Amino acid sequence: MISERYQQLTAEVNEASAGRDVRVLLAAKHQPAEKIMEALQAGATLLGHNIIQQLTATEEALAELGAPEHETHVIGHVQSNKARAALRHAHTIETVDSAKTARRLSTVSDDLGVDRNVFIQVNSAGAESQFGIDPEDAKELADLIRSLPRLTLTGLMTIGANTDNETQIHTSFALTRELSESLRADGHDSCTELSMGMSGDWRIAVDEGSTIIRVGRQVFGERDKA
Repeated sequence: MISERYQQLTAEVNEASAGRDVRVLLAAKHQPAEKIMEALQAGATLLGHNIIQQLTATEEALAELGAPEHETHVIGHVQSNKARAALRHAHTIETVDSAKTARRLSTVSDDLGVDRNVFIQVNSAGAESQFGIDPEDAKELADLIRSLPRLTLTGLMTIGANTDNETQIHTSFALTRELSESLRADGHDSCTELSMGMSGDWRIAVDEGSTIIRVGRQVFGERDKA
C-alpha cells in the first residue's frame, strides 16, 4: 500500500507541477524503519524528520536494513543540544530561524568537519504558534549565514497559513517565493529551493512555486499517536 500511495502521489505532483521539478519529502515522524524502507524501495529519495532522536534511530536502522541511498532533512526546530546529532545524520537543516541557531550549526559542522545545506524558516503567515523568522529579517540572517563556515543557504522553508481561506494560503506561499527571488537578486544565488506545502495544501504551494512538498500521511497512512 505504501508503494501504491507513493506512486499515486508522485503522479499527482508531476501533473500539478506541469513538468517542473518538485520533490516529495516524506515526513517520517513516528514511522517505523520498515515502513520508511518500503517507501524508499518504491522510489522515494527524500526524508524529513521533526524529532532529532527519531532521526538518529531511523537512519541507524535504515543502514542496518541496507536502505537505498537517500537524502535526509531536518524539518523540526533544532535545539542547541541536538545540533550535533542533527548534523551527523541530515544533509540539510530546513529550520534555521535565528542567528543563534545558524552560529551553533556552523560551529558544530566545523567541529565535525562536514559541510551542510540550510534553509531559513520563514513565518510567512505571521502565526504566533509557528517557528520562523519574520520575512523582513530574512535578508540579515541570509547575510550572516553566508559569512559562516561550513553552511550554504540553499532555500527557504515555510508553513502555510493555517486556515481554510485559500487566498490567505496562497498569500503566505507567494510571500516566501518573492522573498527567495529578492535574496537571489541580492547575491544569494544558491537560495533556489522552496520547501512549501504539506498534505492539506501542497497543491497551492506547487502553484506558488514550491520545489519541495512535505507529506507523510498521504503515503504512510495515519500514524500512531506516539
